[in-house]
Amino acid sequence: MKVLSRKRVLLNFIARHSGLMLLVAFGLTGVWVLDDYGVSVDTRIQRDLAFHNLDYVLGNVESLKQDYHRFYGVAFELPLLLTELALGLDDIRDIYLTRHLMSHLFFLTGGLFCYLLARRLFENRLLAVLAMLLFLLHPRIYAHSFFNSKDVPFLSMFMICLYLAHRAFGRDGRWWWFALCGVGAGLLVNLRIMGFVLPAAVVAMLFMDLVRVPEGRDRRRVLLGVAVFVLSTLLTLYAVSPFLWSDPVGSSVEWFATSSHHNLKDLQLFRGEWFWSHEYHPPEYVPVWFSITTPPAVLVLGLVGMSALVLRGFAAPADVLRDTRLRFWLMLAGCFVAPIVAVMVLGPNVYNGWRQLYFLHAPFCLLAVFGARWTFSFFRGSRLRFSAYGAVGAGVSAVAASMVAIHPDQQVYFTFLVDRTTPEHLRTRYTLDYWSPSMRYGLGHLLERYPSRSIYIETDLFSIWPNRHIFPAADRHRLFVLYRSGGEGEFSISDDYRPEAEGAEIYWLKVYSNTIFTIRDLASARGAEVDDAHRRIHLDATSSDDPIIDSHWDVHLMDGQLVYVRESCSARDTDDGFFLHLDPADVSDLPEERKEYGFDALDFGFHFVSDGGDAGIWDGKCFRNMDLPSYTVERISTGQFVSREGPVWRGIWNVRAAGVYDAFRESRKNSVQPAISSVFDVYLDDGRLVYVKERCADADREARFSLHLTPADVSDLPEERKEFGFDNLDFDLWDRGGESDGECFAVVALPAYEIAEISTGQYTPDRLVWSEKIDVGGE
Repeated sequence: MKVLSRKRVLLNFIARHSGLMLLVAFGLTGVWVLDDYGVSVDTRIQRDLAFHNLDYVLGNVESLKQDYHRFYGVAFELPLLLTELALGLDDIRDIYLTRHLMSHLFFLTGGLFCYLLARRLFENRLLAVLAMLLFLLHPRIYAHSFFNSKDVPFLSMFMICLYLAHRAFGRDGRWWWFALCGVGAGLLVNLRIMGFVLPAAVVAMLFMDLVRVPEGRDRRRVLLGVAVFVLSTLLTLYAVSPFLWSDPVGSSVEWFATSSHHNLKDLQLFRGEWFWSHEYHPPEYVPVWFSITTPPAVLVLGLVGMSALVLRGFAAPADVLRDTRLRFWLMLAGCFVAPIVAVMVLGPNVYNGWRQLYFLHAPFCLLAVFGARWTFSFFRGSRLRFSAYGAVGAGVSAVAASMVAIHPDQQVYFTFLVDRTTPEHLRTRYTLDYWSPSMRYGLGHLLERYPSRSIYIETDLFSIWPNRHIFPAADRHRLFVLYRSGGEGEFSISDDYRPEAEGAEIYWLKVYSNTIFTIRDLASARGAEVDDAHRRIHLDATSSDDPIIDSHWDVHLMDGQLVYVRESCSARDTDDGFFLHLDPADVSDLPEERKEYGFDALDFGFHFVSDGGDAGIWDGKCFRNMDLPSYTVERISTGQFVSREGPVWRGIWNVRAAGVYDAFRESRKNSVQPAISSVFDVYLDDGRLVYVKERCADADREARFSLHLTPADVSDLPEERKEFGFDNLDFDLWDRGGESDGECFAVVALPAYEIAEISTGQYTPDRLVWSEKIDVGGE
């Protein structure tokens, strides 16, 4: 008896806490497989958008205005960014894994609210558990829950809002539930403008209540619910949408216009035909994609549930106004059907399958459980009822088995409604891995195959770049990308669109016998040869004359090339972008698009090797070279930067001033006393001022120089300076000089007129750093 009693207690505990136990199991599984998923090509765009919004909040108005994606909501992206900053994460792998974890946990939160809502709708724990399983066991959405911080958070927020709406319309509904539902709706609309479907459905429900209830206290309660819901929705939407702050009306109009006619040009493959998403949209696009990628058990039960619901509504149409529970079910059906009809009729720019409409899964999985309950009720008292239970259980088990079988590539899941057995059939009819997170496995294969040297990959797939960042620092900085190169790489990677290419196949990934990507060996021996060539370049650079810039990286000028050398190189040194700005001796030599700026911009990444540049890593040493253009360069400005944080280091080589300074240093510096000895030593040399500072610091580089010349005869001054009585030749260090062998220098040619006094020094916007005078006496 004691044993039976203990078993009963255990079973009761499991039954009472089944939702929580299921959530914990999924959570532990998510942490276990977290590192199995790659990075989407949109991740960097979303993260940059969050930074721009944060900058806007902190006062940098232009930051957000310049972002093409500013109308994308940041109600989820900003918390991701703030978490990253609060944890002090600076390694890109840690940042991406943290984003994946938080995105997945929010997806599980959506599953929890699905369970809670199903408990209220069905008053049955078993059906609530089934609802949670159907919500979480969607192969495509499960994979996207790690690397998609746009569509899956929108889905989870939609489910949370459905729960809040049910509480607001329930028997215990109070005005604060409408307020909470409004807050959720505001966040939902911020995430995607299509979220307006839920506030519209809630307002429609409230309107039915106004029609149903008589005058008096009940009507006032409904009107209060309307006012609270609408006001909290609008206030929340405004609060979490910085792009609305400066001009709510004008920005809203632009937001709606941009969202309804998205001009992204995305090439789509659908049923074997290619089309541009912004030009044409087959009406059946979303229904077909939904049907062939939704697990069969969910699809069948959902259709059964919707059919049963329609029959229930037609059987007693008057109940639609009287029965709040029935109206809520009809609202769920409307939230599913209305967006699909709108897309079919209006033909908006929808692409990449149905991912922009993943939120449809929220009402549909609840309708599927409604269908399951109707099926169980229909066969109640029949011998077939156990078959119905078994069929539903088998359907759920089958989708779970499919997820395990194709892990971690569930984002390319298809059902048996399409041919999954004929080799390459799916690849020639539908877009497969459009975001290419699976590319991490191709890169991982190369890293494992060649564990001790640099790897040069030739590709035109931008997805290589973000997936490179998911690897530990020691591995990822060995990967170099030659974007659209001309046969200079060791390996090529091609996606499912272009699997046929030159070179011997050494690795490929197939799902359902369809190629997702292929790696080809372009030159099996080239890797060692390239490393040897790079080592020679590195040795030539380090054995040559002193670098023209001696900083975090040494920069050498060799045979029309800039060679960047870092002796103790880390992944952080190679992850930061390089800037390279060239001032020509003659502006007319610049490319046409750069003439208005007066300088050439040749910014580059260490690993993103372009034409005219190369890179290598060995023995902890790094080198990167860049070809200089053929025109005469007067000044070179270069360094590294971190977006939004400014330069990590910088150096400038003023070619003309450097030549003068080198000659002065060789012949005069040690034998001539400076005219001024201060923070900078200042020398008078053949009609020039030469400024010199050994062991130059950032403060010395950033302070502006003052240079005021008092002539022996005021009439010698330029016309605009005569009223002041002195000439003003203030300058920045980078305008007149640069750095050499750790020293900062500047060379200023003095005007031809006789000078009586020279006053010079340095200053910042806040203070005078130093100031001295030279009494020349007209000599």
